[in-house]
Amino acid sequence: MMHLTCTNMIVEKIDHALETIRSNGIQNVLALRGDPPHGQDKFVQVEGGFACALDLVNHIWSKYEAHPDVIEANGLATPESYQSDLAYLKKKVHAFGTFERDREGYMHLGL
Repeated sequence: MMHLTCTNMIVEKIDHALETIRSNGIQNVLALRGDPPHGQDKFVQVEGGFACALDLVNHIWSKYEAHPDVIEANGLATPESYQSDLAYLKKKVHAFGTFERDREGYMHLGL
């Protein structure tokens, strides 16, 4: 699965990365906001870039069709893929620990 972040990425770079991903037959992308660059305390949106993963996901949806086995035309996971993904997530959480919220509401893996 390809990971794609917003960190220091303008839309043109994102589009180039998405075209490269697509041309190489990769169908699964994990869209992330990304951590602040090394030496910076917080994430700062670059001019011409995205502020958060939701912006990145919405951009991807606006340009590309979803993989038909996973996402339906309405943008929702099919019942089969949802159940499969949920079962796998439960296995991962059980294997690695539990999630806890920090003061800002972010989820962290509690080990």
